[in-house]
Amino acid sequence: MSTLIIDGHLDLAFNGLFNRRDQRQPAMVLRNREDIFLSGPSADPEAVLIKENAWADKQHGMATVSLPDMRRGHVGIGLITIMSRIQLPGPNSHNSVRTQAVAHAQGISHLAYYEALEREGELRFIKSVEDLDASVAEWENPTPETPIGLILSMEGADPILGPDNVQHWWEAGLRSVSLTHFGANTYGHGTGTEGGLYTPAFPLMDALRNAGVILDVTHSADLAFWQLLDYWDGPIHASHCNCRALVPVQRMLTDQMIKALCERDAVIGVVFADTFVNPNAHMFGPTTTMTRPMSANVEHIDHICQLTGNTDHVAIGSDLDGGFGREKSPCDLDTIADLQGFLDALRQRGYSEEDIAKIAHGNTLRLFRNAWNKG
Repeated sequence: MSTLIIDGHLDLAFNGLFNRRDQRQPAMVLRNREDIFLSGPSADPEAVLIKENAWADKQHGMATVSLPDMRRGHVGIGLITIMSRIQLPGPNSHNSVRTQAVAHAQGISHLAYYEALEREGELRFIKSVEDLDASVAEWENPTPETPIGLILSMEGADPILGPDNVQHWWEAGLRSVSLTHFGANTYGHGTGTEGGLYTPAFPLMDALRNAGVILDVTHSADLAFWQLLDYWDGPIHASHCNCRALVPVQRMLTDQMIKALCERDAVIGVVFADTFVNPNAHMFGPTTTMTRPMSANVEHIDHICQLTGNTDHVAIGSDLDGGFGREKSPCDLDTIADLQGFLDALRQRGYSEEDIAKIAHGNTLRLFRNAWNKG
């Protein structure tokens, strides 16, 4: 009997729209299609155009995520993103835009993609405790057609035009938001920069708090992180972050950050990218390949548990296919279905079934149930 897994961070719309993937198909089908586009002869004019324009650039990667593979791996619920950011051209700006109006429009297109998949029965929006409990109950005895539960999140708040736009997004289903992403965005400084929040961030946080949105501190620059914790008094999490003590780069959380988050009953999701577990890897470098198995993520789970004295604040935030693919995933993970093997790695390390259930889904369920019951 497989254990329900809640994945705290998946960029399905990014892969559907930007990477042109039909995620109703298994990952192997997606790979075969992209192999033809990139290296094989084809009479398809679209395939030739894609190849000539290097559509699948160095950050495209080999597909690991699809809805059938999620079902196969009992990854039944996900925090699934709207992801569009403003950023000037640079090494990590391949999917960024230049204006907030475009970011908003792109965010709306991501929302429309999820609504279309819900119409087809592939996904089901989770907007309340009742929706959450119903999805969990469905995954106790799933069928091949059981819809994936979608908790709508936003990676970087650029698609939100201002405080008066928050209620629109809430009614659409938005339940978790990080203010920043790569670079310096509309609301403050994110990964790869030094600095804090900008003035518009504070009234936006007021509106998010009033609506009932959970704040995600992932991708915050260090100063911005501490400003977020100082100002925000609501539910909080780090959807996809690992430990800076083990991989000493800015993108990770310091021990002080981890302790401060856990004192607020936050949940931290660990990322399944080689650059997040390999201290020798150059972050997001073009030559990085897989070097470590999923058990390397157990080291980060262990570290957080040792800091906090319990297993109440750790979860999975895989970020699979989030700007990388199979080649930068754990060497014993072929598709997202293999996340069940991570639970086996926890068992081998001595974690109890109760603790494994917390990491797989229980802690994330607690986070949202507590937030929504107080809402």
